[in-house]
Amino acid sequence: MQTLNDYEETSGQLVNKDKSHFMIHSSTFNNTRNRIKKATGYRQKEGIITYLGCPLFVGRPRIIYFSDLINKVLTRITGWQTKILSYGGKAILIKHVLQSLPIHLLSAVTPPVTVLKQIQGIIADFFWGWRNDKKKYHWSSWKNLSFPVEEGGIGVKNLIDVCRAFQYK
Repeated sequence: MQTLNDYEETSGQLVNKDKSHFMIHSSTFNNTRNRIKKATGYRQKEGIITYLGCPLFVGRPRIIYFSDLINKVLTRITGWQTKILSYGGKAILIKHVLQSLPIHLLSAVTPPVTVLKQIQGIIADFFWGWRNDKKKYHWSSWKNLSFPVEEGGIGVKNLIDVCRAFQYK
C-alpha cells in the first residue's frame, strides 16, 4: 500500500477505492484472501477484466466474455415501448442507437460469430415485434434487411460485415 500512497502523493491523483479491486487464483486460501482485503481495502473481483468496455482475455474469445454487450442491447430494447413504434421508427432506432453500441468493442476485439448472430437476432426480434409474449413472424431474413434501401433492404448494417471491415483496418 505504501507504493500507492507514494503514487498519490507524487502525482496528486487519488486512487478510487470504490472502483479498485484485486484478482487472485480461485485456489488461494481464504486467510490469504482476507489478508489482502484487509491490507488494501479493495474488494475481490471474479470473472472477466474489462478495460474501456472491452474484455481482456488470453486465448480464444468466449461467448461469456461478451455477455455485457448482449445485456446492454437487451436493456436498451426493453427500455423502449415497441407497441407505439412503427417499423420506420424501429429501423431508425436500430440504425442510430443499437448498431452504434458495439462499434467501439468491434474495433478493438473480434467477438465470436455466435455473439454477433445473437445480437442480430435480438435486434430482428425487436424490429418485427412481439404479441402476447410471442415473437411475431419475421417476414424477411436479417440478410435481406441489411441490404441498402435502394436494393430493397432497410439499410441496417450486418454486424459480421462490420467486424470484418474492422479486421481489415
